[in-house]
Amino acid sequence: MYLVNVETIGDWRKHARELLKRNISPKHITWQGHGQSALLFDDASFLSETVVNDNPKIPRDFFSLASMAACHRHPDRWAVLYSVAWRLVYEDRRLLEFKIDSEVANLFAKRKAVSRDIHKMKAFVRFQKINASEEATLQPHDTPTNDIAECEASSEQFVAWFEPEHLIVPTACAFFVKRFHNMKWSILTPDICAHWDLDELSFTDGCAKAPKIADELETLWLKYYASTFNPARLKIKAMQSEMPKKYWHNLPEAALIPELIRKASNRSDEMITESTTEAWNKTAKSQFIKDTQKTLRGR
Repeated sequence: MYLVNVETIGDWRKHARELLKRNISPKHITWQGHGQSALLFDDASFLSETVVNDNPKIPRDFFSLASMAACHRHPDRWAVLYSVAWRLVYEDRRLLEFKIDSEVANLFAKRKAVSRDIHKMKAFVRFQKINASEEATLQPHDTPTNDIAECEASSEQFVAWFEPEHLIVPTACAFFVKRFHNMKWSILTPDICAHWDLDELSFTDGCAKAPKIADELETLWLKYYASTFNPARLKIKAMQSEMPKKYWHNLPEAALIPELIRKASNRSDEMITESTTEAWNKTAKSQFIKDTQKTLRGR
């Protein structure tokens, strides 16, 4: 039995390739995540195994699937990835076509969950603006306190807090670099923190909780959200499907939703009344309508 400890998809690919060269069966390998155990991959007995395949070939489609599935939080991800890779090399290169296979289905389910989590991160990250002199205390897991100045604060520094379901931050941050390329920002999460300084994307340890920051832009955003809320198109189940309640505690606008829902019915009635009254007033003032009515009365 070999114990392999990996932290990233890069680590996994390096170790998996050597294992596949030696045709080591998945049942003889225990995969563990970073920090769970010491790495025993360099054990002499493993290196003495005979190489039976100098160039194990895996279909290209597997790697895009693996890169997403590797972001899943479940600790079995490395073992399932290797088992499928081993079967692709030594059993059937078309294995990924059999979606009903339990391990293949497992990987596709992981990819779907990760993809959805990335979508939610893009939708629900809310940046708050801080000043260069403003301090916000963070609490990483391995240190008692940390100052936001570590994020390379400038005259316009933006900070966001998000709690992802999976280990998606390094993958998802490519979107934020492209979308907010011209502003300095930090995205803080319990797992890892990402920082963009206009030139380079860097990562630091995660934070225990969200920083408390006073932001005037947030007040404007709340006013805008409330003013654009359309009660006539309110569909609570659809809204909660796209914006699950588990995210609400980190969304500033979520505090407004219960009140907006409560008043939606009355507000819809008011909108109908206002619309009807306005339409009638326009009709009553129409010269064309007046002339038409005069002609009809003359008859």
